[in-house]
Amino acid sequence: MPLTSEERTYESLREQILGGEFPRGEFLSQRMLAARTESSVVTVRAVLRRLENEGLLENVPRWGVRIPAESVEAIRDRYFMRETLEVAAVRRIAGKLDPGQASTLKSLAAECDSVPREGEEAVRRFAAVHAQLHLGIAGCAGSPLLKSFLRRINFRSMMLMNASRGWARGRDTGPTHHQDLVSAIVSGGAGNATREMRKHVRRGLTGELEALRSDQGAGDSE
Repeated sequence: MPLTSEERTYESLREQILGGEFPRGEFLSQRMLAARTESSVVTVRAVLRRLENEGLLENVPRWGVRIPAESVEAIRDRYFMRETLEVAAVRRIAGKLDPGQASTLKSLAAECDSVPREGEEAVRRFAAVHAQLHLGIAGCAGSPLLKSFLRRINFRSMMLMNASRGWARGRDTGPTHHQDLVSAIVSGGAGNATREMRKHVRRGLTGELEALRSDQGAGDSE
């Protein structure tokens, strides 16, 4: 089924925001966004509300919408919630997956580890399969509420940001990094599996913080 005008506009603006195509902290003109996405101002207005609900934009009364300025504190807070939720999922499922679940996670992990770091399309591909892997792990826990909380912290958006800031810059380096994580979950031993998940999430946090500081340093030197 083809996408509606609103869905196309939403996907386009979401990718542009996550791809860093708009300056943070500057207010965005609805007419400019409509022209950029070849849609109407009415459609853009509806999409902006969706993006605001996802935390990608903030609405300042009497001024308009803008991309919130990123901060170390905001990144740390997102990753704190991600770690809390994902470790809880792993603690529940370690050593308890059925063969079908284990096979699915292993396939997704192998795909994550095989994506070449070549261009923007590779970033989107890695982000998509990486999100599938982690949402799959959460899904195996059998908790709709846990998956709901992951959506509330904009998990797919986090994966795209993680891919562009960390993975694309070579900070997620192990050739079997994701496969090792899944092996720890499948083989059992909640203690080891949760340790591996903590390491995995914190590696992502470190990569994002390093990228943010690097970008801020480059901006200061211009």
